Amino acid sequence: MASVPAAPSVPLTPAERALRDSLLPQEFRDVHLYAFTRKTVFSDGSSRIDHPLPIFAVGSILKDTDHFSKLLTIGFAEASTDGQNPIRQYAHESEYDYDSDSDLDEFEEVEDVRTPVASLSSKGKVKEENVNEPESPMRMEGGRNEKSHRVFIPNIAHRTLKACIFYLYTDKINFLPLRSKGSAQRRLAFLTTAGTLAPPCSPKSMYRLAEAYGISKLQDLAYDAIVSQLGPQNIVTEAFSSFFARYDRLREHAVSYLSQVYSDPAVQEALPDFVDRIALGCLPHASGVLRSLLGLRVTLAPPSRTTQPIRNIQSEQGVHG
Repeated sequence: MASVPAAPSVPLTPAERALRDSLLPQEFRDVHLYAFTRKTVFSDGSSRIDHPLPIFAVGSILKDTDHFSKLLTIGFAEASTDGQNPIRQYAHESEYDYDSDSDLDEFEEVEDVRTPVASLSSKGKVKEENVNEPESPMRMEGGRNEKSHRVFIPNIAHRTLKACIFYLYTDKINFLPLRSKGSAQRRLAFLTTAGTLAPPCSPKSMYRLAEAYGISKLQDLAYDAIVSQLGPQNIVTEAFSSFFARYDRLREHAVSYLSQVYSDPAVQEALPDFVDRIALGCLPHASGVLRSLLGLRVTLAPPSRTTQPIRNIQSEQGVHG
């Protein structure tokens, strides 16, 4: 009887590897990534990025990505779970360089009480959805605290980072509507995708993460999600935003599209206000976008009809006295 050849070995997907590792007796989610979840706005108009929460991840899968491989090699902040070496509760000034990150829940502090390390007062009003995450559990083994690998990431939102980790596991991503599309669309997206799709995130926030971490495929997905949501109703707001100004690829697309829909009533209604604000110096980052737009408009404008010169009839017919 002829022997049946063995089936070729098929490499496991990241999700399958995570399931395999979950069968092991030790804690397989060996990396705890901490990231900020909210932007607290104080009564004087100032704000602070704060309230970090953990994401429990499988280090062996994260190491497939160059950025996380380097981070997990040199970036560990090992600490026991007994409360020593606590995670910092707020971002330092200028540490978080994306002030309008929509993946941060916005929180209004009623009383201007700024506690530097402890969690902020619970008195306040949350403008957007709160993301409830479990606190880091204390793992006991053999009557002692087991040390866990903890990595603090101070410049990426928790929601964005969680969506990125899920993408690295499954190759699936779920982008939210842009904030410029209206808060109603974002709320509906949260309600309709909860529990059924990948963790949601802002495509702009993910574009920023993917560009910083060198994950080009994810960056392309975020780019496509951003530009697909641009229309006459929001192109002016997006084109002159600080986010579009910092990325050449997005800025060039926005200028090109804005030139195409320049005559649309929605564009004509929104544009004068932004031009005035740029002229007053309120939007210094947007001056380059305006110059590019004007230059493109001049280049694409049809040539003007040449005016016929006025003939000097007297010189042709002579002067009669």
